[in-house]
Amino acid sequence: MDLFTRSYDKNWNRIVYLKVLENGEACLHLNDDQTCKLILFLEGNATITYNRQTAFIIAPSVICLNHRDTIEFDRIPNCKIMVLFFQPIALNDQLKYSVFHPNFYQKMIGTTLFQDLSLLSSFYDINNSKRQFILLDAVSAVSLTQLLNKINKELTEQADGYWPCRSRSYFIELLFFLEGLSCNESLQNMSIVVDKDKNNIVHSIVQYLNQNMDKKITLEQLEKKFACNRNQINKEFQRELNTTVMRYFAQMRMQLASILLRDTEIPILEVAFRVGYSDAAYFSRAFKLYCGLSPSEYRNSSYSTISPA
Repeated sequence: MDLFTRSYDKNWNRIVYLKVLENGEACLHLNDDQTCKLILFLEGNATITYNRQTAFIIAPSVICLNHRDTIEFDRIPNCKIMVLFFQPIALNDQLKYSVFHPNFYQKMIGTTLFQDLSLLSSFYDINNSKRQFILLDAVSAVSLTQLLNKINKELTEQADGYWPCRSRSYFIELLFFLEGLSCNESLQNMSIVVDKDKNNIVHSIVQYLNQNMDKKITLEQLEKKFACNRNQINKEFQRELNTTVMRYFAQMRMQLASILLRDTEIPILEVAFRVGYSDAAYFSRAFKLYCGLSPSEYRNSSYSTISPA
């Protein structure tokens, strides 16, 4: 089976290096050495051997593998899984496997290419990052499932000419989502630990915001949901992140918007919707305040260094 998606229109001959498979069909290809894999464990449990180390997986959780990693189920898995197979060039045409080397990372620091490399830090040891198992809460598991389903829908239905860049945009959103998840123990320790500090209001709110980038969220809503007044919320955010909660949320949205504008060609209005803005003009003003360029200017300026969808 090809672990990429080819356009149904033979006159176009477009290939997108993304593929979503489930359960037994996915298990047949987990050791393919031409693809990275995001394995989402949705139900059940399994004992696996990962690069000669053994781990017990409890759903819901996720593991990120690069093209060099190996994985085996030590017994028939009693679990439901979804797997995204991809090549890094699905994110950026310049991200061929030959660039995944520490010497190259150092040379690229500060460039837009390094920003895209950093999105893959869950799969590769970039900038001394530690790749990890991530134990998910129920809401995060649902969010990841929805993103995988959106990718799969674009790849399988190919409803319009935007399906290649729209599937890539959901892929970028998924990588961005992974960056925001809380990881507690490295895979080398072969343990998965839930954050025991349940009173960490900043951690809880950041996770909530990360899961609702496309929603209109107000301070009043946060006060009600987390049973904490706005002054205390902002005090904790200032202490932990040196900013207020709404400024932090706006920055998260603009970071995602800049990646979608730079690395895909989905319409600017759709980018605005994806980061919680229903008014394109308001989004344009907010984005220009963030980076000094309008969305269209930013997209055009990025074409010289980034290959769009």
